[in-house]
Amino acid sequence: MIDGLELWDIEAEFYIRKRGLDPDEARTLVIVRWMLHGNFDPLIAAIAAEQELDEVVLGLLAMMLEGDIKMPFHLKAVPRRRRRRGRHKHPGNEIRDLVASLLYEANEGKSDEVFKRIGEAIGRSDRTVRQAVTALRKQKHAK
Repeated sequence: MIDGLELWDIEAEFYIRKRGLDPDEARTLVIVRWMLHGNFDPLIAAIAAEQELDEVVLGLLAMMLEGDIKMPFHLKAVPRRRRRRGRHKHPGNEIRDLVASLLYEANEGKSDEVFKRIGEAIGRSDRTVRQAVTALRKQKHAK
């Protein structure tokens, strides 16, 4: 920080005053340049200030998140230390289990056959469907 200005703001002012870029183009150029050097501070500042982000910035961010091999940096979500052991739950599992439970409740027939049919439909084992139904029923009774 120099005289209360962030370095990226000074850089953007340089592009505006000396290179004739418009402020949005200058901000985009600065954000992209810093991102390519592994520093996301200008991006974070723009988001915090609720500034509109150019498609170039969003595209670069997407490529970094996807792990595009052309990018100098790959962004990956790293979990903080957890109190509980084991793997993190996938966010889609909860909705999959809910759908499986609702399908089971809506079906008639022999239980084993229904579990198997639903398991095949959602690409999981009948055991997974049984566990989902049991968990949903426990939730209902706990309320």
